[in-house]
Amino acid sequence: MISLLWQDSVLSLLDQSVYPQEERWLTCTSLEETVQVLSSGAILEEKIAAIAGAYGLCQAALAAQDLQQTPQFDEVLAGARAMLLESRNHSRDMQLALDFMADPPEAYTRNVDRITTLLATAVTFERQQVVADRNTARNGTDLMSEGTRVLLRTDRGAFHSAAPTGALGIARRGWKRKLIEQVTLCEGRPSLTAGTLLAQELSKDNVPCTLIPDQAAATFLARQGAHMVLVDGMLAAKNGDLKAPVGAYELAIACYFHSIPFYAVLSADDIDLDAADGSAFGQAEGDPHSVTAGLPCGDAEGWTPAYDVVPAFLITGMITDRNISCAPYEETLEDTVKNAPRKMIVDFGS
Repeated sequence: MISLLWQDSVLSLLDQSVYPQEERWLTCTSLEETVQVLSSGAILEEKIAAIAGAYGLCQAALAAQDLQQTPQFDEVLAGARAMLLESRNHSRDMQLALDFMADPPEAYTRNVDRITTLLATAVTFERQQVVADRNTARNGTDLMSEGTRVLLRTDRGAFHSAAPTGALGIARRGWKRKLIEQVTLCEGRPSLTAGTLLAQELSKDNVPCTLIPDQAAATFLARQGAHMVLVDGMLAAKNGDLKAPVGAYELAIACYFHSIPFYAVLSADDIDLDAADGSAFGQAEGDPHSVTAGLPCGDAEGWTPAYDVVPAFLITGMITDRNISCAPYEETLEDTVKNAPRKMIVDFGS
């Protein structure tokens, strides 16, 4: 579902917290309104929030355009960056977006004013994300042959700015290329929120899919099997350990036992070479009410981790926008980050 639109300095964001029950758009005409929406819980997808942050910085610049030849203009931008980072609790994706905005391509800084440069840079940041999503989908379908059955474990991908992201994008492209026979969606939360949302998105393209709960995944793999399992990763450590949605760890174990390839899907920007292994991700706990909400549990308390950490030895490979990395991850992930070319929409070297 397209969830972000930028037109005439107005940023429109889909309220992801109520979709698909309701398609409600939130209109932001200023930095302050954008920050409020980003802080409200309405934007679930961090990469969409990051794109919104790039445009929010443009809104701050436009509001201060009379100051752009003065030191006060830089102060306005610095304050806007701080507000945007705070709105997403200093997320990695928001930081990457604002770093990109702070270092515009040289081609954009020639003979133009700073506001034009910022606007062009924000549009480029969004388009680069689209290019990365499409490259990830292409790399993932390169692993498929006709008749592929794929199981997806993902909490993201339904919301995007132009092209479906991650594992969902791979499944969608595989179906359009007549490579996929069946898609199975695996979901752990009692409401099946993410699974049903992805099922609805796939149905728009008439992709046949089956929705199963996490606890049935091992039995499903034993009885019906799959040619590959795709899981959207959140971060990868230097050694290949993966921070991923809850349920990914047990699914990886089931794949290991049944000799089914288990692939992580993530952006090359989400490979953290400063994290030596999965211990760097910590062991944060999720909202206990997400387990018991709406269920007749009496006084029982809920517990859930905020995420899983999947050991590298359980992962067959990592599908990124630049390439597919396999073990030994200490070598291949570093090569991906430092040497694998990033496909760009603008040749900044010319």
